Amino acid sequence: MVVTVKLGSTLREKAPQFVGGEGTVEIPSGAEGRVIDVMAALGISEDEVNIIYRNHRLVAPSAHVADGDRVALFPPNFIHFSQFYLKRDTE
Repeated sequence: MVVTVKLGSTLREKAPQFVGGEGTVEIPSGAEGRVIDVMAALGISEDEVNIIYRNHRLVAPSAHVADGDRVALFPPNFIHFSQFYLKRDTE
C-alpha cells in the first residue's frame, strides 16, 4: 500500500527526498498498516510527533492507514488550534 505523507516544520529533515515536505511511503502488502508504521518507515519516533492527521482528521499513532491515504505529521514545536479543539480518532 502507498500512503502520501506531508511532514511539517522540523520533521522535513527526516525525509530530504520529499519535495516540499511531501512524498510517499510504501507499507508492505498484507501488513496491517498503522500511522506508527508510516512513521517508522521514515525513522520518526512517537515522541517527535505531536499532531497527526489522516485524511484531514486528527488521529492517534495507532490509527489504521489504507492505500491512498494522506498522513500529515507535525512536531511538538508546531502549534495548531486543532490540538486544543478536536478529539483524536483512534481509528
